[in-house]
Amino acid sequence: MSGYPPQGGYPPQGGYPPQGGYPQGYAPPQAQAPGDGQGAGPGARKLFREPAKTEAVQCPACGGPITLRGFGAIEQVTCPYCGSELSPQDSGALQIMRQAQRQRHASVLPLQARGTLQGTEWELIGIIWRQCVVDGIAYPWQEFLLYNPYQGYRWLVYQMTDGHWSLGHALAGAPKTLASGHRSVRFKKKDYKHFQTSLAQVTYVEGEFPWTVHHGDKAVAHDYVAPPEGISVEQQSTEDGGADLNFTRMEYIAPGEVWKAFGLEGSPPPTSGVGTYQPNPWTRNTGLLWLSFAVLVLLWLGATVLYVQGRETKVVFEKNDLTMEPFSQEIQIGEKGEKTTLDLRFSAQPLSNAWAYVDVMLISPVSEEAIGIGATAEEWHGVEGGESWREGDQTQTVTVGGVEGGTYLLQIVPQSGGATGQPGPTDLKLSVRLRQDVVLTRYIVIPFFVILAFPFLNFLFGRIFEGRRWANSDYAPSSS
Repeated sequence: MSGYPPQGGYPPQGGYPPQGGYPQGYAPPQAQAPGDGQGAGPGARKLFREPAKTEAVQCPACGGPITLRGFGAIEQVTCPYCGSELSPQDSGALQIMRQAQRQRHASVLPLQARGTLQGTEWELIGIIWRQCVVDGIAYPWQEFLLYNPYQGYRWLVYQMTDGHWSLGHALAGAPKTLASGHRSVRFKKKDYKHFQTSLAQVTYVEGEFPWTVHHGDKAVAHDYVAPPEGISVEQQSTEDGGADLNFTRMEYIAPGEVWKAFGLEGSPPPTSGVGTYQPNPWTRNTGLLWLSFAVLVLLWLGATVLYVQGRETKVVFEKNDLTMEPFSQEIQIGEKGEKTTLDLRFSAQPLSNAWAYVDVMLISPVSEEAIGIGATAEEWHGVEGGESWREGDQTQTVTVGGVEGGTYLLQIVPQSGGATGQPGPTDLKLSVRLRQDVVLTRYIVIPFFVILAFPFLNFLFGRIFEGRRWANSDYAPSSS
């Protein structure tokens, strides 16, 4: 996130030997003696300080034991016991730069802890607590400076308000600001959207740092996101009236991974909400999702064609001149021992502010069980507010599935009625048609919507997840 050393503050990375000596094949620079042909006098400044001694030295302010870990790269040591700012000398001793007295804070990770992240072993040599204040509410976080003599420095950041973690390192270059659309920057052909701008203030320091850092230091931090990565741009004023710009690439790291890396007992602090750089689980496998959707659609098309072609739709009864009198007739439906699907189409003409209803019964002479099907035709019209209106349908189709094949007694009993207080029409011409083995549209439509539900729900949940992330940004709906 934030809190990265100003330009010129870092020494060359990878050039500092581990405890016990320099890497094999590496010779430390030597101070040149007078008369060596290089023009160096007796007071020539050494290129590097001597490596820090591995034994503990005492804080000259409070006497607390301190062991240096960063070797010649370290510019400042902050005593974890009293908070005094110390400067390492060539001899390995410490000199007071600023004496302080404050209570030690218990951080979520201890100073000098070692852990392996991304295949590299790191030592935690410095801890900074920072916070930003928004609408009178303080949002604190802890930053842990990790050091490896071959890989340099990394920042491990723990958000105290929501329990999320991220890992950062200095960016190899500066991102390009994009002029159009949402405030964004681009680095190595990847765009990062502006998330928030805040004033970060140091509230606590302990450990070793390759630059100077003080309690109360402030920097303007601009955070850009492209989960699971991000870029933090920090601007900090210098003593000469200028400004340092520092660019840091951030990436999300799971809390469990941090806990495992440092071999800590128990479980990491629980997370809440969505982290700034937390990857969206609903967009992680989008390509596989759409490939699966395409395969399912092809299977659905094939199954639909087979289903439709496998139907042998046949009219088993049709009469277009029925009157309002009851009607009965014996009919044959399907094959005995097999089930089929029927649809009943009913129409009544003419209807004017009236309705007609037909009750169709299929009675099995063997079992004497009956299947009832009802259908309604209606037509209503009028004038309201100077405008005419019309509603209703004079034809209705009803579908019934699972009808056993065999002989049935068909009974049709019609009814009719008019508007309130008006008698029903008696001169209607009724039409009834029964078909067997019809295509049920629901068998085609429902599977398609089930298939469509997967990408739709994935998109919906993904948007909800992003909404929760951006609710913590400068672009939240409640932000002014």
